[in-house]
Amino acid sequence: MEVILWSTMLGFAVLVTAIVVSLYYRHKYGPIFCQLSELLGDKDLGETNKLEYKLADKTNKPAEKPTERTDKTIDNPTNIAKNETVQEDMTVEGTDGELYKQLTDAIRNEQLYTVPKFGRKELVERFHLSSKRVSTAFSMAGTSVPEFIRECRLEHARQLIVERPDMTLVEIATASGFVHASTFTVDFKNKYGVSPTKYREEKQKEKNVVQRE
Repeated sequence: MEVILWSTMLGFAVLVTAIVVSLYYRHKYGPIFCQLSELLGDKDLGETNKLEYKLADKTNKPAEKPTERTDKTIDNPTNIAKNETVQEDMTVEGTDGELYKQLTDAIRNEQLYTVPKFGRKELVERFHLSSKRVSTAFSMAGTSVPEFIRECRLEHARQLIVERPDMTLVEIATASGFVHASTFTVDFKNKYGVSPTKYREEKQKEKNVVQRE
């Protein structure tokens, strides 16, 4: 009877010791225990240990510093649009004389006058200026936007009459930016003293005389 009692007590002591040792080594060698659990098929036990160590890792991990944001970000579409507008406006800043030169150079060089119905409104929208600013610049030069554009169209048409005998007068008027051929005829005669038809005849006679000589 005593032998059985001592055997039971000894077995209980061994069991308690095994549990204590198991808990100690499980805490100390958790990652290894987790891997062994997965290998042995104890999936639930392995997942439990993974969760414990993930939580511990998050607790000890220093907080990430939030990314600072600034309105000066160069890829901000609003800022890009603002910068482009400022740069384009700067190209036409200055005195009325400087502004007049820059606008008239653009009209001539880009042949904006050849666009039908091109006028002050389109000029204002193109260069982001006020209507009053544009009108003042041209008036200080003794002219206006419509007058300047008409002069450019007439000069362009005059050159085409001389250089392009294959074109009809209607085609020349259209290519020069005139909406109506009748308006072109009246404006041309007022400027050069003769109609486009008469002007072409005179230039053709002059050309024939030069060729005969």
